[in-house]
Amino acid sequence: MVLAISLTAIPAHAKCKFNVDTLHSRTGEKVLWTKWDTFTLVIVGDTIVGSGVSIGDKKYFAVRVDQGADKGELIIPENGKLLILMDDESILELHTEEEVIGDRDPWHVVEAVVKFPLDAATLNALLTKRIMNIRLQTNGGDKDYKFGKKGAKKMQKVLACI
Repeated sequence: MVLAISLTAIPAHAKCKFNVDTLHSRTGEKVLWTKWDTFTLVIVGDTIVGSGVSIGDKKYFAVRVDQGADKGELIIPENGKLLILMDDESILELHTEEEVIGDRDPWHVVEAVVKFPLDAATLNALLTKRIMNIRLQTNGGDKDYKFGKKGAKKMQKVLACI
């Protein structure tokens, strides 16, 4: 009986994998970044992966977008939009807090990591409804990504960790 109680007391974070699990050096706030997970593939050379981020009591959905360097710079503007179409036809609209300029790597890929703040209602919607598509606003136009059932479930597991 005691064993069963102790097993149910294991926190949800015990199943989560983090790239970062530390205290912020200046503020002392807890910082968690889940491991990156691939959710979808748009076209060859353009991919998106995601991570859940928690800094103190603030929650974020982070995306890492890659594109071929031949497509030029990758810039996500300050207050740039991430539109998320849910399975009930509702649309969530998230905004960046700062401009993000992609970095070019030696393999001729441009990569940008963008964090989108999540309030409690948005996080709950992402955890309880299925994502169908997302649209990311960039300097080169909107990038559309379609989510399959498997990708949507992966994202929900990542966000449940924060």
